[in-house]
Amino acid sequence: MQRFILKLIAILMLVLLPGGCGKPSGYPELRDLQRLPQDLTAYISPGRQKTRLLPAARQQRLSNDFRRRFLAPWQPTWNGRPAEELFGNRTWLLEETLYGGNRRILPMRVRRRWLARCAMDSFPNADYPAITLRSGNLRGLPTRQPAFRDFSLPGEGYPFDYMQHSSISAGTPVRVRQRSSGGCWLLVETDGMFGWLPATDVAAVDPRTVDRFATSKWCVSVKDDVPLVDGNGAVLAIAGLGSVWAQAEFGKVLVPVRGDGGYARLRAALVAAPAIRDFPLALTPANMAETGNRLLGTPYDWGGQLGERDCSATLRDLFACFGIYLPRNSAAQAASGKSVDLLALRAKERKTAIVKQARPWLTMAYMPGHIMLYVGQFNGQPVFLHTLWGLKTEDLFGREGRYLVGRTVLTGLRAGDELRNVKRPEGLLVERIEKLVQLGNPEGGDRLPTGLNK
Repeated sequence: MQRFILKLIAILMLVLLPGGCGKPSGYPELRDLQRLPQDLTAYISPGRQKTRLLPAARQQRLSNDFRRRFLAPWQPTWNGRPAEELFGNRTWLLEETLYGGNRRILPMRVRRRWLARCAMDSFPNADYPAITLRSGNLRGLPTRQPAFRDFSLPGEGYPFDYMQHSSISAGTPVRVRQRSSGGCWLLVETDGMFGWLPATDVAAVDPRTVDRFATSKWCVSVKDDVPLVDGNGAVLAIAGLGSVWAQAEFGKVLVPVRGDGGYARLRAALVAAPAIRDFPLALTPANMAETGNRLLGTPYDWGGQLGERDCSATLRDLFACFGIYLPRNSAAQAASGKSVDLLALRAKERKTAIVKQARPWLTMAYMPGHIMLYVGQFNGQPVFLHTLWGLKTEDLFGREGRYLVGRTVLTGLRAGDELRNVKRPEGLLVERIEKLVQLGNPEGGDRLPTGLNK
């Protein structure tokens, strides 16, 4: 009898495992990923491949605003964030139960050491324009060490390092606001994000460099992992999809390197022409699909810590290619255009509202902690491009878990509906969507979208 009970428990554990621990090897793929074409060209309306989604003049105004915001940290009128925002994680760090990369509780002495490095009593002990010399991670505190919440909780533990603010590309204008004690780290800001970088990754810029960069023609990388090499074949930087660069001449971009006195100077680097295009790309379905397809299937990466993307970074980098500026996190992106509130609608009504009001390629769908891009319909169902970590699940004992997707995919509103253990109703995307966000000033006229006109 005892042996029978043990076998029964073992069988139950195997049955319940997919809901609590994600998608084990051999577990069926989401139905949406099998029935929906995982190719953005399939969602282009016939005959509209090269039709502009916005008038050329309106897209140009948006790209001019992108340039302004990108260069904003170099302006003498730069108004930096207050200390309360830049050091807002102090209370959280000292009060939360946090774990290190070894899955053990972070000792309080380590946390206090991180805070001491910030030299908050001297803030601001720096204020000058600079540029990033290489791609890196903006950290919440001057440390490479992670800080996780309880690994046993769904949606916590790896990869959700709360010290990771965002990734930042090489060649990004920044404002240095603070030096750490000892000077090994610098707290930098851009228009849309901030965090600590190693001092070796940043160099100050002088007026000549600022002027050369700002007045040059710009180009944008439409691929990841693009080497930018000098005449001797040495790699000066690596460009990622959505990163913008000042152009030296055709086939060459200007890459910042550290020069005399520690100031950045711009060196010409060779680049393969198909990987770098004039900024901005024409906003057409064909260009959106071609660029977006390069993101499909890429791994989910919280905060871009490993060189990939999470949901908001995917949309930020995609739209950067077309000169449309998006902030770094999903909540801020949800305020970047005209919004359509869906919160009061039932699931079926939300689908109807999306089909009726969403514009393919220019409408985002927001829910707390996640954001997606509407690309059109398939067999009458709305389809979205998004970088999805997972779907909420619940086992027979009421324990919450995650069905892991962990990559950039195309799904409908009811992804995972076929799974017996998806938590209902909140495990389904259609139940969580709160609003649509329409980019590009869909009403027409000269006014920039809300959030793009500071």
